[in-house]
Amino acid sequence: MVIDMIIQALSSQFSILILYLLNKYEEMKLTEILGKIGFSKYKSVRKTIMLLAKAGLVSIAIKKITPRVKAWKIKITNKGKQIIEALVKNISPQDEQKTNTPK
Repeated sequence: MVIDMIIQALSSQFSILILYLLNKYEEMKLTEILGKIGFSKYKSVRKTIMLLAKAGLVSIAIKKITPRVKAWKIKITNKGKQIIEALVKNISPQDEQKTNTPK
C-alpha cells in the first residue's frame, strides 16, 4: 500500500531533514545533502533517499561521470512538497495572539 511506504520512508533516519532541505533548495546533489548532514552518515542518507524515492516523495537522476563515480541529483516531488510544507506549517510557532496567554 502507498501509505505504508510513505510512513516507512518518513520514519527513517534523516527523512524529514532531507525533505526540508529539498523543499528549501528545490534540487540538490547527494554531496550537498551530505555536506549539510555529515559525510560520515553516507550509508544512512543514501538508504533514506532510496526509501523516499520508492515512496514517490523525491525523484533521483543518476548520471555516470566515470565507471565508478555517479552524480546524484535529487528533486522533491509535489507529494513530498505537500507533506513537508504541512508538517512545517503545523509545528511552526503560531501567531502571537494565539500563543500568548491572558494575564
